[in-house]
Amino acid sequence: EGEAPIVLVAPHGGRRPSDAPVQDSVKVNDLHTAGLTRQLAARTGGYALINQSLDRNEIDLNRVSQVRTDAPWFPAALLELVSHLVAAYGTAKVFFVHGWNVVQPVCDLGVGLKQHGTRLVPAGKGAPTVGSAFLSKELLPFQTAGAAAGLNVALGRRYPAAAKNNFMQVFSPRFAQDESLPIRTLAELSSQEKIHAVQLELGVGLRWPGPERDRFIDIFCRTLGQAPKPLPQGGRDFSHLNLAGPDVSAGRDGAFLPVHHDAQPSRMSLHFHDLVSGLGLTGGIEFDAKASTHSGRLLLSLGGTEMLLFTGEDAASPHSNQVRVGGYVWQRHADGLSISYRGTAMRFSHPQAFIRLEDGLAASWIEPVEMRLQLSIPQTSSPPPAPIYLARLHGEIRLRDRNAAIDAWGFMDMLRAEEAGRLLPRQLVSLPFGPDLGIFLARTELPEGPRSAGVIYAHGRPHPLRPGDWNLDYVHDHGRPVTFELSLNPDLPDFSLSLNCQGKTTTAIPVVRHVTQGRALAVTFGLSETCWKGRPARGVYEFSEFLKKPPAPTPA
Repeated sequence: EGEAPIVLVAPHGGRRPSDAPVQDSVKVNDLHTAGLTRQLAARTGGYALINQSLDRNEIDLNRVSQVRTDAPWFPAALLELVSHLVAAYGTAKVFFVHGWNVVQPVCDLGVGLKQHGTRLVPAGKGAPTVGSAFLSKELLPFQTAGAAAGLNVALGRRYPAAAKNNFMQVFSPRFAQDESLPIRTLAELSSQEKIHAVQLELGVGLRWPGPERDRFIDIFCRTLGQAPKPLPQGGRDFSHLNLAGPDVSAGRDGAFLPVHHDAQPSRMSLHFHDLVSGLGLTGGIEFDAKASTHSGRLLLSLGGTEMLLFTGEDAASPHSNQVRVGGYVWQRHADGLSISYRGTAMRFSHPQAFIRLEDGLAASWIEPVEMRLQLSIPQTSSPPPAPIYLARLHGEIRLRDRNAAIDAWGFMDMLRAEEAGRLLPRQLVSLPFGPDLGIFLARTELPEGPRSAGVIYAHGRPHPLRPGDWNLDYVHDHGRPVTFELSLNPDLPDFSLSLNCQGKTTTAIPVVRHVTQGRALAVTFGLSETCWKGRPARGVYEFSEFLKKPPAPTPA
């Protein structure tokens, strides 16, 4: 029972049973939203409607079609509550609390609109769920307060709550003629600006217990969580609003790239495994020049199944020599790239964290990470046959329980998504022996035959490798690649090398990647090590193949 005209709803606060089958269509429940919603209601004196038990895969309270069929009590209960508040206070605020499964401490506000530069524009066919006065007097101050505290608050960046089947759209004129009386009445009250409804999509950093969640709660309670003030009937015209935002109209001029490349790349990926500390570092950035957002991923392998992960998405940086995703920053310098991160990361050691994702998330926690690295790419006498570069990564990583000096040779690639072949069966291994010798091999199985992206760096010069130049065989134990044997005998006019070595995998992380036509890839990736003529190489590997379909049941 609350005392303020504020309603907080957690539609996806339940859990999927841990023994439920792994399926392609399964969605992850919004972990920690039930507890967070309860805490927000207690702090603001508002009311809470919390689903803390129902699996969203069984019933989704954020889908109008499912609510009509399976939960007509939900809009009826919501209407009863907000009608009481409107009668008592003249207005009510409604917040649906959701989870965005990026680690970044970000809040995306869904009101049927999206920010484009300094303007607000309709998101598809979506209708606004708030009035312009509410957005100007309530949402924008919340966004400003968040930015001042280091929290990223976006307007419709990823989840604008604009699809007609999204329950948020019930709070708009789109449902003013609906056959359901509760739904129709909610739409009418919203059209009269007696209800303002906002979807809060919260990243892991703002949902998991920790200082950033506490900071979010404080900012919410000081702004949106205050009792609503009388607002003028401003209608739903947002064209006069001028928002704070980066000007990215000029696009990128190539100044960011650490190497000369003919085509305009849109992604960079790292493949490093430090010899001394044993840490593995993979991930990268995506920064399409035409896109309004950039994304980033950083995965630190700590040994065994223990990992630290950051993922995020941010507005495109206005600086042509920088890509910034929250606290994850790639900056161009005269001698290469600096790669830094300061902020929250998710730590977990669940052996099937990327297969049973909800269980993996539930077993994780967040902690601070600070990383300052320099990526140096030596100049070569000729460009590589594919945008794969032997590079040195050095600097320092500070974790909660250890500090690690990093000085590793590895690879950086600028392969496009279709070139990398992530959604096809492939074998990948890197063998960075040092500045004078590095080997990167990737073979993707296409319907028309294998495609190779192999390259060998020898004394500062890259040489292409064809599919027939090398052979890589893995030995599996209980489905996991444990050792491999590599033979490399390229037939090149200006280079001769015969390399035969054995290696082993030191970590193995299983993943299922769902691809087209209902097929799925069984993927194992991790760290590897090998030795050739007394020279060690610490690298990364990946092995993937299509999942075999289960046998058909025997007829009775």
